[in-house]
Amino acid sequence: MEASILAAASRLFAERGYNATSTTDIAREVGCNQALVHYYFRTKENLFQKVFISKFESIVGRLRVPLDEGCDFFPLLRTIVDTYFDIIAEAPQTVHLFLNELVLDTERRESIKAVFMENMAREDFFRRFCQTAETAMQHGQIRKVEPLHLYVDIVSLVIFSHLSASVLGDLMGMDAQATGAYLAQRREETYTLLVQGLAKKQDA
Repeated sequence: MEASILAAASRLFAERGYNATSTTDIAREVGCNQALVHYYFRTKENLFQKVFISKFESIVGRLRVPLDEGCDFFPLLRTIVDTYFDIIAEAPQTVHLFLNELVLDTERRESIKAVFMENMAREDFFRRFCQTAETAMQHGQIRKVEPLHLYVDIVSLVIFSHLSASVLGDLMGMDAQATGAYLAQRREETYTLLVQGLAKKQDA
C-alpha cells in the first residue's frame, strides 16, 4: 500500500503540481481512504519529500554505476548523457516534477534544500565526477572547465531536448516514431556538442 501511494503521488504531483494535488486525490487514485495516506506519511509535505527523495536517489544510483566501474572521463560523460535521456524517456513526467517544484516554486525548493544538500549519495557522486573531470584536465584530455558548470551544461542540454520534443511534436505534427527519432538525434548531438566544447584549443 505504501508503494502504491508513493507511485500515485508521484504521478499526480508531476501532472498537477504540489499545490493542486490533495491527499484526497492521491487516496482516490490508489483506491484507498485518506486516513491510510496520513497513516503512512502523516502530511502531504512528508509525502512529497518521500517522492522527491525516491526519484532523486534512483537517478543518483544509476549515475554512480560508471564511477563504480572506474570509467575514464569520456565513457563517463557518454554514460551520464545516455542515463539522463533514458530516465526521462522512461518517465517523462519526472522533468515536470523537478521543474515545477524546484525551479518555479521557491518555497518548495527551500523545504527540500536540507534533504538535497545532506544526501551522501549525491555528495559522493558529484565529488567523484569532479575528480574524474579534474584528472582529464590534468592529462590534457579536455580544456580547463569548472565541473559544476560542465554538469549544468549536461543536464540543461538533456532537459531542453525533451522539452523541445514536446513543443515541436505539437507544432510540426510529429508522431511517436518521429519524436523518438528526434530524441535519438538529440542524444547524439548533445554528446557531440559537449565533447567539442571540451576540446582544447590548438595554438595558432
